[in-house]
Amino acid sequence: MTITRRRFIAISAATAAVGMSGVYSAAASMQQWQGVALGAHAQIRLAGLDASRAQTLLTEVRKEISRLEDLFSLYRPQSALCRLNADGHLTSPSPDFLALASQISAAHAISKGMFDPTVQPLWQAYAEAGGKPDMDALADARARAGWRRVAVDADRISLPKGGALTLNGIAQGFVTDRIAAYLRSEGLSEALVEVGEISAIGAPAGTEGWPVHIGSTDGPEMRLRDRAIATSAPSGTVFSADGESHLIDPVSGKPAASDWLRTSVVHDSAAMADALSTAAALMTPDTVERMIAAADDVAFIGHHARLGEVRFDA
Repeated sequence: MTITRRRFIAISAATAAVGMSGVYSAAASMQQWQGVALGAHAQIRLAGLDASRAQTLLTEVRKEISRLEDLFSLYRPQSALCRLNADGHLTSPSPDFLALASQISAAHAISKGMFDPTVQPLWQAYAEAGGKPDMDALADARARAGWRRVAVDADRISLPKGGALTLNGIAQGFVTDRIAAYLRSEGLSEALVEVGEISAIGAPAGTEGWPVHIGSTDGPEMRLRDRAIATSAPSGTVFSADGESHLIDPVSGKPAASDWLRTSVVHDSAAMADALSTAAALMTPDTVERMIAAADDVAFIGHHARLGEVRFDA
């Protein structure tokens, strides 16, 4: 199996990530931490704080990210998600896990089922076969998928027999939201949080918002203030040199075959932006427009192979 990854959204002047422990840096009144969380680049930038206060907050942020990884990461064998997938059920799920499940249900409804984290068996079938599983393996994986078949109760979450979840299309946004909420609770009015997705708190003094590039560090720039943005791209991760997308259509069971080069969603919630941008990458422009119209206070910015830039607002 060959997996390749490319980043499709970046914070201006960001440098390379350097591992889970991360690095701290400071420039003028800007304090920064960079590392890796949930398998993605993570970066926290705080403005207007003295170094000591900023470092204390960044240390607490790292602890909170690690705690949430213990719930949602596929990279930690003892995480709640890995135990759920291995056992088929999770007893006494944490409030955070239940909150994420609620957001999954909301995104699943808004996207008419196109956002569905139960595609993990399908993803695994493609990954193990280098992007080309046989029909029997594909049929077996499809039979184990379907978010409506997941039972979520306060004391137990249960999967269909042989089912499994991937939270890669929403957990990064959820963690981003949690870190942004923590920083707000600590009184911060100027911060930028990126844990796979990006959430802006206020803006640096004298600016309209935090500069965020869509596409790459030299791509189109937007200013983000008290909003979150998430981007998905069918070619962002591929199973082989033939280019089969890592995004799986839950209806057809096949890798995404859309003409979207990238899909970005702006929302108050990074988790919802994350989920809807993932779903949008599997849709036609008309279907994306209907989904955005059905959501609250959402903006869509996409780059389409035939249509170029496409924008929709709720």
